[in-house]
Amino acid sequence: MAKYKLLEKAFIDNRLWEIGEEVEVPEGTRPGPHMQPVDSEAKKVAKEIGLVNGPMPDPVDEMTMSDAERLGASPQGVKSGMQAAGQ
Repeated sequence: MAKYKLLEKAFIDNRLWEIGEEVEVPEGTRPGPHMQPVDSEAKKVAKEIGLVNGPMPDPVDEMTMSDAERLGASPQGVKSGMQAAGQ
C-alpha cells in the first residue's frame, strides 16, 4: 500500500481526512493532486502517472474570478483599479 500526505481535506474509505494527515491507499488506487507521496511505493506511482501535487483550485473561486484576477492581479488590486502584471 502506498502512503500519501493530504494537502487538503479528502473523503477516502468512508472517512473524512484532514489536511496533513497521512493515508494509505491500496495498490491500483490513482492518487489525486491533493495527495503528496510519502513512501517509495507512492513516489513510484506518482512518477508513473506524472502526478503534480498541490491543493485543488476551488471551482467557485474560479467561476467568480474576474479576468484581471485570472491574469495575476490580486483581488485587492482589482478593487483599487490596478492592472495585472504585464498589462
